[in-house]
Amino acid sequence: MTIAVAIRTGSALVFAADSKVTTSGVVGLEEDGSPRWVRQTYDNATKVVHDRSETVMAMVAGDANIGRIAAVDYISTRDLREWKWAGDQPQQVEALTKDMMEQKRQFWSTTEIPPEKWPGPTVILGVPSSDGIVPRAWSLLLHGSEPKISEILTLPWIWLEGAYDEILGLLYGYEPSVLEAIADHFVVEKEFIWEVAEHLRVLRPIEKLNLSAMPIQDAIELAVFLAKAQVQMDRFLPGTPACGGPIDVMVLRMAPEIGIVSYPGKVLHHPDLLR
Repeated sequence: MTIAVAIRTGSALVFAADSKVTTSGVVGLEEDGSPRWVRQTYDNATKVVHDRSETVMAMVAGDANIGRIAAVDYISTRDLREWKWAGDQPQQVEALTKDMMEQKRQFWSTTEIPPEKWPGPTVILGVPSSDGIVPRAWSLLLHGSEPKISEILTLPWIWLEGAYDEILGLLYGYEPSVLEAIADHFVVEKEFIWEVAEHLRVLRPIEKLNLSAMPIQDAIELAVFLAKAQVQMDRFLPGTPACGGPIDVMVLRMAPEIGIVSYPGKVLHHPDLLR
């Protein structure tokens, strides 16, 4: 799994993600004839990348691959410089998503897995707006046979992907399973308790953050803090950790000039050398 954090400020977009990645594959069949899915994790994945022109940055959560190729490799080998000033960015995002889904189709259509169960990642894209003033962000859900595309972070805010229950509780003041347990205890609909939580008369921690005016360095430190807090909670709670490893950071800034800056939490090295 993953902990992926995106923070939109007034003039920048910050991505931070851990290094544990999950892949899925089919190894034979179960006794009932259904596919036997096998998951494997690696500890040194890079989940934040930019295209070759350093115009678009991407962060990946969930399954690592789109077909045979890793989603981050697919993005990092593209040249998307025309996106910088284009007024039809939604159409370009849709075309890129269509290409990635075709990569999935070419691979999984050769198997017996039904299209609705084809695994795929969630990809968060960061793109400079065509007016050169604010960053834009899209969420691409690539699981199954039909993608779901939505523009996110249209205002300064924090977006979470992957396994994030503990830091969601930190930011919003409640943990989802606890909130739903309260609904069960009082025999009320879960939708009702969520509605109540969204309309409290007190500010939740996330609503106390002045993200519009937050400097880039502070946004970076906040993103890394949130990612590391989730990693540490996974480390100490029972069960197999869903997140782990160094935190990689990438920033799309709009001022004083448009640019992408990478702050890797790790680098390739010989395994016999000290880290």
